[in-house]
This record gives sequence, C-alpha cells and structure tokens, in this order.
Amino acid sequence: MTEILIIRPQSIQLGDTICSLPMFKAIKNKYPDSFITFVGCPTNYNVNLEKLNPFLDDVMIYKKDNLKVILSFYKELRKKKYDIVVIPSTIRISSTSYLIALMAKGKVKAGISRIDDEKNPLGFVLDIKVESDWKAKKTNQVYRFLDSVKGLGCNLSLEEIKKMRIELNDEETEFGNRYIAENFPDKTKKIFGFHPGGGEEENLWSVKNYSDLIMKVREKYNPYILLTSGFLDNEITTRLESMLTDSGVSFTTARNLDAYNLASILKHTDLYISNDTGVMHLAAYAGTNTLSVFRKGKPEEWQTLFNESKYVCSGTYKIDDITADEVFEKVKEFYH
Repeated sequence: MTEILIIRPQSIQLGDTICSLPMFKAIKNKYPDSFITFVGCPTNYNVNLEKLNPFLDDVMIYKKDNLKVILSFYKELRKKKYDIVVIPSTIRISSTSYLIALMAKGKVKAGISRIDDEKNPLGFVLDIKVESDWKAKKTNQVYRFLDSVKGLGCNLSLEEIKKMRIELNDEETEFGNRYIAENFPDKTKKIFGFHPGGGEEENLWSVKNYSDLIMKVREKYNPYILLTSGFLDNEITTRLESMLTDSGVSFTTARNLDAYNLASILKHTDLYISNDTGVMHLAAYAGTNTLSVFRKGKPEEWQTLFNESKYVCSGTYKIDDITADEVFEKVKEFYH
C-alpha cells in the first residue's frame, strides 16, 4: 500500500474542493493501492468532506486554536511514515502547508517551487518541484491542482474530468426524484435554475438583472423556474422572489439544502444560471449545463470543466456591466 499525504490547510471552500477532485482521481489512477490522508482546515459549509471527496481515506484537521492543539496535531502527524507527500498550491504558496510538510515523515515530497514571479522560500522541502506561470497563462484551478502532481506521473484528460460525477446514495437520489415530481410534474417543460447569491459581494450580479433575465427566459422557453438559496443568501433570494411575484412569475425555491440533496435536484435541471460561487461547481459536478456570470479576470480560472458550460464576462471589474440581454443571448446558445 502506498501511503500518501495531501497537505492543504488553507480555507476550504466548496468550489475549491470540487476543483481539487481530478487531482485526487489522478493520484488514485496512478497509485490504485494508495491510502490518502488529507490535511485540511474546518469547513465553513454544511458538507461532509470525506463524502464529497470519495478518494480520501483519512482526514486530519489542522487548527490553530492554541499551542497545545498545534503540538497535538504535529504529534499525530509524525506517527505515520508517508511514501509521498503532496503540497498543492493554486493561488499562493502557503508557508503553513510547507511547515507541515517539513515536519511530516515522507520519502518523496512534491509541490510548487514558483508561481509566476513568486518563488517558494520553503522550496528546499521539495524533492519534486514544479514551476508555474498560472497567472500569466490564466490557468484553470483544476489544472493548477493537477500540476502539483504531474511530477509524480499523475494526470487526467479533459474527457476523464467531464465524466466525473458526484456520488449520491439511494436516499439522496430519491429526495431529488421526489422533489422534481412534486414541484415540476410536466416532463415536457424544461427546468431552469437560478442562483443569485454567492460568497463574494463583487461576484454578485444584481437581483434586478436576474429578474429581467427570468422574464426573458419565461417568454422564450416557458420553463419551470427554480431558485436556489444557501444559508447566507436569504436576503438576496427574498428580494428576487418579491420581484418575480410582483411580475406574476411562478417559481419554486430550494432553500438551505445540504450539498447532496441540492445536487440530487440540480442533476434534473436543464440549465443552471449562477454567479461565480461554489454551487456553480456543484451543479457542474452533478452534470448540469451551467451558464455563469463572471467579472473581468475570473472565468479562465474558475470556469467549470465537468460539464457543458458557458459564461458571460464583464469587460470591466464591475459585474453589473453585464446586461440581462447579454446573458439571454448566451442562454440561446444552449438551445439552437
């Protein structure tokens, strides 16, 4: 058995986690007998990390609560000897990750020695070093993760990435089937999903734009309208619901669902339109066609690769410079 340690104790977001999955699959393909231990931080969303990532065998949570907690973590870390230690970096080089790697007992340590102009001051830890020009080349996050293990002979083609799907159990699958049957009974009508919320304010396309877009979509395609709303999106979603109600638009809202029940619904959706946020990646991982709204500089890095995806990007750093008409024109590309 090949013991592998993956170290990434930075903030773990839903989209970031999903983007890392091809890297884990590539490792399992190369080392099918491997036992993968992942070092991460406490998650800030309602999802089971080990379930979302089926390639993990064990998870160690790195906390910085106090010195006693940190020393206990390192004591546990050094109980095992690893054949391979991987330190994936995708945006910046984390000194914490490399300090953990330095303390870990590993025969071979692989990671990034340079990101564009930023050299890794702890690169001496690495046996296998990768230099990158991600920012200059606007490299997608999925490929940034994969670059961290390419020196180990691990890779995954785009065709293989597109075949990856979230694993749902029977109960979750039945939840989605029942939700669709109860809320969208006419199988001849398409289901269009919309997610107006998100984690970063500068990534939020206005509620007014979403309302205008839904009116255009309704007139052209007359689909069922599904709104999705996370735990932090209630205020935004309520404003959109109010606008749609005032305009006489029928809709169904899925609020505050865990990732797997939401994915079980999204897999039935014909098109999912969203901001640049984690649920966008969840929809893609469920196999749904996605249309994303991005501000300048973001789509090349964060566009989904698991599915049929399109995007509209602002020519400026203000996302509301994108009009509802522009997004509607992109909707029509899915339905020639």
